[in-house]
Amino acid sequence: MKINTLKIIIYCFASILIIFSCNNKNSSSKGGLTDLLKYGIPYSIKAPSDVAITKIGKGELSDVSIKNNSGYDLQIFMGSASTSDLKRIIDSKKNIVITNPSFSKIVEEYDDGFLFEKTNDEGNRTYDFVIVKIIGPNEINFQSGNSKEFTESDVKKMVASIRN
Repeated sequence: MKINTLKIIIYCFASILIIFSCNNKNSSSKGGLTDLLKYGIPYSIKAPSDVAITKIGKGELSDVSIKNNSGYDLQIFMGSASTSDLKRIIDSKKNIVITNPSFSKIVEEYDDGFLFEKTNDEGNRTYDFVIVKIIGPNEINFQSGNSKEFTESDVKKMVASIRN
């Protein structure tokens, strides 16, 4: 009888330890982070406090839009990851971007993405980015929204809100 009680105590202790050790720090809303889990995205970002968040997609692909009236406009797509090889995913996305006729150059590269320059129809420089996170079986893609053409400074602020 004592052995069964000891087994139950060890099992309960181990279960509690596992639950607390699996806590994802990115799902926390502390420290000014915006928790996206309630929109189906298991990640948190440092978005401005006045953003509106809209979940657009359902099913296999989640599509979340985060924007305010001050130029912050972030689009997030999440679906099943085709691979866990982040470098391979980034290289593939880079190849897609580089082949676009409006592409000018890669401005900055990160382990999880890149910031790039493009030109619009009038020949003006605009900027965009691709950041990818692999969390469990999911691939989460971050990029600028399509509400306007962004400056390099606008894009760097959005990138920082995701990566910090």
